[in-house]
Amino acid sequence: MNKLTQKALSLAESPFIHPARVLAVRTWEPDTMREIDLHLPDCDMSRWHSAQHIKFKVGNFIYRDYTPSGWDEETRTCTLIVVTAHNGPGSRWGRSLQAGDTVSYLGVDSSHEQPAPGKPLVFLGDETAIGHFLALQQLAGSGAEISGAVVLSEEHHRDEFGQYFTGWGLQSLRKSSSRDYGELEEWVSGLSMEKQRDAVFYLVGYSREVVRLRRLLKKKGVQVKARGFWN
Repeated sequence: MNKLTQKALSLAESPFIHPARVLAVRTWEPDTMREIDLHLPDCDMSRWHSAQHIKFKVGNFIYRDYTPSGWDEETRTCTLIVVTAHNGPGSRWGRSLQAGDTVSYLGVDSSHEQPAPGKPLVFLGDETAIGHFLALQQLAGSGAEISGAVVLSEEHHRDEFGQYFTGWGLQSLRKSSSRDYGELEEWVSGLSMEKQRDAVFYLVGYSREVVRLRRLLKKKGVQVKARGFWN
């Protein structure tokens, strides 16, 4: 891309770009999982009645969507959980962030996914889904009945997950491959569906595996909401 084209694109995107400031960065061990606290001064979070996604600029004309969790509408702050284990632009961006940095985002949009009121919630996904599940938990409130399983690649991340989410009925499972949710299929196969008839299952993560899990659960006659994040 030549300099003239880059300048034209930059001018075209600039009216739609908003700033956010990095307040803090917390890393899991190993540091391929990061919690990033942000202040979004231009964002009205009082309208967040469903899980949102924010389109962050992670490189020159490169954007990635992340689900904010733990938001506070008065202070206009929220947290992102970013997986930085890969060498893509989103991972490199997440690894580079430090407290005090200014980042840019193109906009905030609703995923149109809300927790079913009064229903038990069952979450199934991998580490990329944790922020989305936290957003649904915040919307559901402290009295929500939450269970499910999350597959994580790193053993120590599974230990940290258990300490972090002590109030949830969520299990952490070993993920044998970044694109294989076989452990989640086994977990679903072992469920007593008679006890889950009133529950709503939320599937989030690698699109192909989410589709497979959705088919499996549909055969069992339960209500399913599915969202594929990456291909």
